[in-house]
Amino acid sequence: MSYENILTETDGELLVVTLHWPERRNAMNHQMRVDLMECARKAEADDAIKAIVFTGDGDKSFCAGANIPELSERTLASEMGEAATLRKELPTTIERLGKPSVAAINGYCFGAGLEFAMGCTVRIASPNASLGQPEIQLGQIPGSGGTQRLSRFVGLGWAMQMVLTGEPVDAETARAIGLVTELHPQEKLLDRAKELARTLGSRAPLAFVGGRDAVLRSTETDLLTGIDYERKLYAICMGSEDGQEGLKAFAEKREPVYKGR
Repeated sequence: MSYENILTETDGELLVVTLHWPERRNAMNHQMRVDLMECARKAEADDAIKAIVFTGDGDKSFCAGANIPELSERTLASEMGEAATLRKELPTTIERLGKPSVAAINGYCFGAGLEFAMGCTVRIASPNASLGQPEIQLGQIPGSGGTQRLSRFVGLGWAMQMVLTGEPVDAETARAIGLVTELHPQEKLLDRAKELARTLGSRAPLAFVGGRDAVLRSTETDLLTGIDYERKLYAICMGSEDGQEGLKAFAEKREPVYKGR
């Protein structure tokens, strides 16, 4: 597919999506969000695609944040409209896709870019990465889930500091506080992202969704309710064809062949 603000290519069972607006450090405008949403939905419906890797064009920026000129056009009325709904729903759509995603953060990852990355299943980064929610420096706050997801990854203290100062954290700090899980040199980052995506994509689809949803639910509920939810998802996995296939393949010392049922 050809899009205006993203580039896509397949690598075996992977879809690699590159945020592409190099003259603006891959800032996220409305059209990029439209492109990303359409691309994600098509990938979800494509049985040949097992996982998605998102990265930014070049070696300096994953996504520099929102397209600033668009901000001046927003009003109280516009923030109740379709464009605002898309901004809110895009990270959640990525987060809840039936297929895993890996964000390969190669440089600046600010504002809307970080909110998008936090919707991905896993985030890894290069040493030159810088991650932040700088909206308060413009008299704003994050508006695409940043205030809600950030604390779930880094804790209340760091979320307060990042949101209320607007100051970014460097790659080492991002790893230390759990915002990214791994750091790799720029020249190896995409290869590692693909490797990780292939691992995630090789897992039984029902188990992937069940495990992911159980982890996400853990941030929203008390311990015993979460354990009960986990138990039900576990039972579904154990009763599935894929669950039996996994056990059979282990016993037979071969790779499992999952069918998503």
